[in-house]
Amino acid sequence: MRAVFRNISAFRRRSLTPLHRIPTSGFTTLDSVTKIEEERLPHYDPSVFYPVRIGEVFEDRYQVLGKLGFGSNSTVWFCRDLQEHRHVALKVCISSQKPSRELEVLKHLAATQASHAGAHFVRTLLDSFVIQGRAGTHHCLVMEPLLASLHDLQQTLNPKSLTEDMLKTSLQQVFAGLDYLHGRAKVVHTDLQAKNIMLSCSDSSVFEPWEKSEIDEPALRKVDGNRVIYKSREFNLQRDMRGIGRCMITDLGMARIGVQHEGFVQPEAYRAPEVMLYMPWTSAADIWNVGVMIWDLFEGEHMFHPGGTDRKLSNARMLGEMIALLGPPPSYLLRRADETLAYWNHDAQWKGFASIPEYTLEDVDVYLEGKSKEDFMVFMRKMLQWEPERRFSALDLLQDQWLNS
Repeated sequence: MRAVFRNISAFRRRSLTPLHRIPTSGFTTLDSVTKIEEERLPHYDPSVFYPVRIGEVFEDRYQVLGKLGFGSNSTVWFCRDLQEHRHVALKVCISSQKPSRELEVLKHLAATQASHAGAHFVRTLLDSFVIQGRAGTHHCLVMEPLLASLHDLQQTLNPKSLTEDMLKTSLQQVFAGLDYLHGRAKVVHTDLQAKNIMLSCSDSSVFEPWEKSEIDEPALRKVDGNRVIYKSREFNLQRDMRGIGRCMITDLGMARIGVQHEGFVQPEAYRAPEVMLYMPWTSAADIWNVGVMIWDLFEGEHMFHPGGTDRKLSNARMLGEMIALLGPPPSYLLRRADETLAYWNHDAQWKGFASIPEYTLEDVDVYLEGKSKEDFMVFMRKMLQWEPERRFSALDLLQDQWLNS
């Protein structure tokens, strides 16, 4: 196995920046039977996660200072770039025989972003490399460190919803990023939700308290044989509010390159009707995602509520709610896929596997009124359309009256 952790004394002679002092004591070790972080994920397999250690140095360059987070396919670490004298985020993917989809997309973006203003709002790749673990190859992605997601920001607010001005500013930046992804790069994100819209750092000094906190109060950890599972350390948004910068679209691990696609994508509560009904889909599925995400951010709850003992019942519940908010789908749309016959008959009549709620889109908005509400409803209906081709593009949405008022 390739040696990744370098001899400190030898590395110190080669490094441009002194290695960071990592505490060797003073931390709390949890009981070995306690499951934390990635161990709590469904179908967790420790053999496919690379056992990163705080203090470890990768590529004679990136020293791990702490853990930022985890997902089903990776762990993310806060590091110091010892050559460029800056902080970076290191995403260490699980081992896989397949090429990294996210790395493929990020490299594609690197070749297409020239001079497009919207690229400023999409997280890009700074560096990449591979390491060898016990289970095989791990792709490692080096990116700009970000502070938190819009979802995290939302949790600091009271009430837990973005203000109208905060929402408008965020959406202007998201649509600018999507205009770049859809228009220039021909990439569909497929997983747009508040947790994947993150806030950049406008003042790098906010990283210093985070770094110091790891020294003063080392992260909780659990030792499992040769593996150490660390507790993630979040940035303190209330303390570091001065450092909040622009919104950035992140997590391109499920993205697709190209104009038209087939197959199941998107989290269930955000799934566009054409995806649910096994129709071909395009970047318009992302536009639907944004419309549904707005409800999470502004109204504080999901717009649609999947649930049921199987996929058909869950889809029927969501489709019934879509009918309530948008009206029934046009018959010509239903003729595009045989899957629609599971929910509508040949005459485009709803079969009634789930009830249709008695409310409208206007009824469920609880924050706006008067002209502002009217304009907001017009804006929402530009995204929430049964027919993908009737949804406005990201570029067109940037010109919306409500968004710019």
